[in-house]
Amino acid sequence: MKKLIYLLPLALLSCGSEEQIENTTEVADNVNSEVVTEDNEIPQPESSTTFTDDCDNETFKKLLSEKNGLLIDVRTPEEFAAGHIENAINIDFKSAEFESIVDTLNVSTPTFVYCQGGTRSSNARDILMSKSFSEVYNLENGYGNWKD
Repeated sequence: MKKLIYLLPLALLSCGSEEQIENTTEVADNVNSEVVTEDNEIPQPESSTTFTDDCDNETFKKLLSEKNGLLIDVRTPEEFAAGHIENAINIDFKSAEFESIVDTLNVSTPTFVYCQGGTRSSNARDILMSKSFSEVYNLENGYGNWKD
């Protein structure tokens, strides 16, 4: 980001008037003064508060209907095909790509996870929390205990 701000005035040199170039330089200097601290360090965002909960069927269903979240079934594709909670997406916890797929998700979206019995989704919950997901809800006892 810092390099981009410094290059912005240079890029405009060839296509702007002298007045535009001065204004661009002022804007870049102002942005730099806000972004870079006195020791020339780029400030890191404060860690966001995260929340996780292991929910029984009733609570999981209630929160799922109240929040605009993402529902992830972490079972195998075969288990998913045999039946799943409506609107769930399947990201197989046992897959080598599990974490790389999770890395593409929006960490600020409330995320609901479940598996067959609760073990894989508990592990998935821990991974999501380590990746700074803001809200993660795990279905206790998994899909095997799910009641519509």
